[in-house]
Amino acid sequence: MTSPRAVILRWLPWLLILLGIFAFWKWQSLAQPVSYTTSEVTRGTLEDAVTASGSLEASEYVDIGTQVSGVLQKLCVKLGQNVQKGDLLALIDPTVFEARVAEDEATLDNLEAQMGASDAALKLADQRLKRNQNLLKSDAVSLDELNRSEAEFSRAKSSIEALKADIDKAKNSIKASRANLGYTKIYSPMDGTVVQVQAREGQTLNASQTAPILFRLANLHTMTVEAQVSEADIQRIHPGMPVYFTTLGDPDTRHESLVRGVEPTPATTNPPIFYNTLFDVTNENLKLMPEMTAQVFFPMISKTNVLIMPIAALDYARLQHPPELGKSANSKGKKQRLNKVFVLRDDKPVEVEVALGMSNRVSVEVISGLSDEDDVVTGPMDLGASSRPRVMIR
Repeated sequence: MTSPRAVILRWLPWLLILLGIFAFWKWQSLAQPVSYTTSEVTRGTLEDAVTASGSLEASEYVDIGTQVSGVLQKLCVKLGQNVQKGDLLALIDPTVFEARVAEDEATLDNLEAQMGASDAALKLADQRLKRNQNLLKSDAVSLDELNRSEAEFSRAKSSIEALKADIDKAKNSIKASRANLGYTKIYSPMDGTVVQVQAREGQTLNASQTAPILFRLANLHTMTVEAQVSEADIQRIHPGMPVYFTTLGDPDTRHESLVRGVEPTPATTNPPIFYNTLFDVTNENLKLMPEMTAQVFFPMISKTNVLIMPIAALDYARLQHPPELGKSANSKGKKQRLNKVFVLRDDKPVEVEVALGMSNRVSVEVISGLSDEDDVVTGPMDLGASSRPRVMIR
């Protein structure tokens, strides 16, 4: 039977090895510095603003189509080209329309020639009628002959009236044919820029079913921003209030304007509900382009030259001090905890009590407790020795 002493001596080396591994791991974890995600306290302007996402469109634009069917013979402009009012944009093959004008003019000429013959026949019938009326007084002609003369005169007169109607119809037909011929040349109705070209030379256009859109012309010197504002904020928006926006390509440039109006019908029918808010902005250097995305801000309250820190620092402090069970949401203790943040000093987090002012969804005003040289902790803090270190981001 093995003695207890022998058992201890047999397992003692393994126990020492395990103790050595644990001691080495403990030393390694304590030797590694714990880092934090921080943000600087800065001095600047803090504003409470309603934010929205929007898109840019030209404030004035027109879609140009064709009123006649035919083959698109020539495109006279290119995408992005600036045009003046009255410039030729496109030409549709005029052959068929020229033939129709010539045919209608020939019909009119024929009717006018018939009118000349009918005028002569009417004059002759009038002369016969008058002669027979005089002869009837002396019984030189019969009453039947006079009646025939009157009937002949009436037929000639009716023929004249019918020809006049046909001539008017032919003239109107010529007007329509000439108008259609004119529509084969498409001119610019305004000064602007060609922002869309939706047709190609040689394409057959059918205007009898739908009006084909060939171009879109836009005046890019004034742009309209259509911002979609949430129903939670739309009651704070009113015409005439200031607004500004930035673009993804140039986030440092602010474009300022005034709200023109809010569309009463929602832009979306399913929750969440958004309403289109419209305002115009000048575009003198033409850097703003259609369909650009705009980050829109409707400032409500603004303070300048104040200390600002991110609200994330407060959220982080709350995570480190969860509310005690039984504490009410309005208790004094919770208010004190909400006004505490962690400041990184000598690479260690120090809890500091701060007095706060106005805030928005991202930042909060610091009235006292911090300076613009402090770094507040905004990320998760690893207090345990077994926690993995995190990289500090500033």
